[in-house]
Amino acid sequence: MTLTFSPAGRISGGGIDDVAPFTIHGVFDSDTNQASWTKTYIGMHRVEYQGLYDHRSICGSWNIGAFTGGFWIWPDGIAESEKLAVELEQPVEEQVPRSTK
Repeated sequence: MTLTFSPAGRISGGGIDDVAPFTIHGVFDSDTNQASWTKTYIGMHRVEYQGLYDHRSICGSWNIGAFTGGFWIWPDGIAESEKLAVELEQPVEEQVPRSTK
């Protein structure tokens, strides 16, 4: 999936998943960090998304009529940086040489 955020607050994009190819059109409010968009499967149904941007990812809910669920999306690059952060935070066993008397 690709998403483009315009300076005017428009969200556009598209992609393909296990259902079908889709397009995305929506809006982003930089004052409130809220995003909402419609994912339209080509020739099929639509899914509405509402979420909150936390300066790293967007987390929120989706709905198709009476059906609803949660989502969490983030840029590809964040996965690698998160991996690096976890590696850096792991405790390292200190090797202290024993003195020999």
